[in-house]
Amino acid sequence: MDPEDSLVDATHHDVAHAATIGTGPVDLARGTAGTGGGADEYTMPRAEASTALTAGELVGEYRIERKIGEGGMGVVYGAVHPLIGKRAAIKVLNKALCMQPEAVERFVTEARAANQIGHPNIVDVFAFGNLSDGRSYFVMEWLDGKSLAERLRKGLPPLAETIAILDEVAEALEAAHAKRIVHRDLKPDNVFLASAPGGKMKVKLLDFGIAKLLDDSAHRVTRTRTGSLMGTPLYVAPEQARGYEIDARVDVYSLGAMAFELLAGRPPFVADNAMDIVAMHLHQEPPSLATFAPGAPPVLIELVGRMLAKDPDARPGLAELRTALHRLADDAAAAALVPA
Repeated sequence: MDPEDSLVDATHHDVAHAATIGTGPVDLARGTAGTGGGADEYTMPRAEASTALTAGELVGEYRIERKIGEGGMGVVYGAVHPLIGKRAAIKVLNKALCMQPEAVERFVTEARAANQIGHPNIVDVFAFGNLSDGRSYFVMEWLDGKSLAERLRKGLPPLAETIAILDEVAEALEAAHAKRIVHRDLKPDNVFLASAPGGKMKVKLLDFGIAKLLDDSAHRVTRTRTGSLMGTPLYVAPEQARGYEIDARVDVYSLGAMAFELLAGRPPFVADNAMDIVAMHLHQEPPSLATFAPGAPPVLIELVGRMLAKDPDARPGLAELRTALHRLADDAAAAALVPA
């Protein structure tokens, strides 16, 4: 099963994942569980040769090297600064979408949100502009590594790695929520495990294309089609699926769904189509994590269960979550020091 709803056909294990194109409303009538979503409102034909950027072409201060990903909203290129050698990724909006204000607004939102938060666990966006033909683009940091979705396809991470991933994602969300930004589309495809010095891993939260800027009504996109939802069905919070006003607690729910998958090897709810999955989020209690991950620490099992509460008030805050994760990490480290 491939539970993720990736909108980039990544051809390399690098920034192609870090440049996942923003998800549009999911068509519940056409979405399937296999993709985790379904039809994207902005799914367009692949870029025509006449609009594709070519190697050596300059975009702002950067020289294009190659195309590394393509999706419903645009194309991602690897690039380099010709003088100082700095590598970057450049995301270019599809030309057909440049005349659609809502699509352009989502593209701008993704760049603005990431830049506004400015946190080490969130992909850095540092330039925005328009090509001569009117297409918008933004420039972001180059990342080497793999998405969490790809990591999961190779098997479940060890518990210590799972705890570290959840903690860093929670830290990124804390930073976003402090700036009153709700991600709204947390899922394994939007979490990147970047290579860091010394063979370490650095988690990067990606794709703020459908983020909600709570204090920015002038740049808030709220229009959706009837029968569609913002987000990915496998990880969407009940109140978000209903189209209610949402706050940061929807991200806690989605993180809980992702934590369940990290520990159990499957999301909490699976079905043959998106409508059934959403109905489960709305009406069914999640299965016991202990059934699928009996070796998980009881504290973590209880915590994930609370994160998946239908009532947003019953979910733990991110500070409580991180405190519990730190204790679990300390316990795991201490256990590793005990001789067998």
